[in-house]
Amino acid sequence: MAFQVALAGLTTRDSIIDAVYRGTLAFDTGDAALLESAMTDDAVLETGSMALEGMGTISAKLFGLISRLDTTHFVTNLRVDIQDGEATAHVTANFLAQHYREGQGVQPDATRYLVGGVYLIDLVKDEKDGLWKSKHWRVKPTWSEGDRSVMSGH
Repeated sequence: MAFQVALAGLTTRDSIIDAVYRGTLAFDTGDAALLESAMTDDAVLETGSMALEGMGTISAKLFGLISRLDTTHFVTNLRVDIQDGEATAHVTANFLAQHYREGQGVQPDATRYLVGGVYLIDLVKDEKDGLWKSKHWRVKPTWSEGDRSVMSGH
């Protein structure tokens, strides 16, 4: 499934938030182009004790796995820190991420893995396409419930 990358009429603050939404929606829908629009080529994504550096690594080691699962990432309580005229910003947000094995998300008794926590994201404005993109995305899980083995896809 492919989604529109650039949306018209967004304020600077909304454009920054949209980068976060593009990133999470990409994982939920398997839209690689949307993920590439949400992160810089040299982006770092940290989750737990794992740090993935560069879009190639993020795509191969995380996106390739998560995008095959039945997932929904909910993002809320976004706080945007940007100075007028700057091309860098910082976002903090709370998240809930629900994961089911591929094709099992709508099964009533399917095994699942739910995680809640905080995103800490440093973003930059890409002068080539005008989009805000994540440069460093930290995932700080606060709690989880369910079966973590769901994350392996098995």
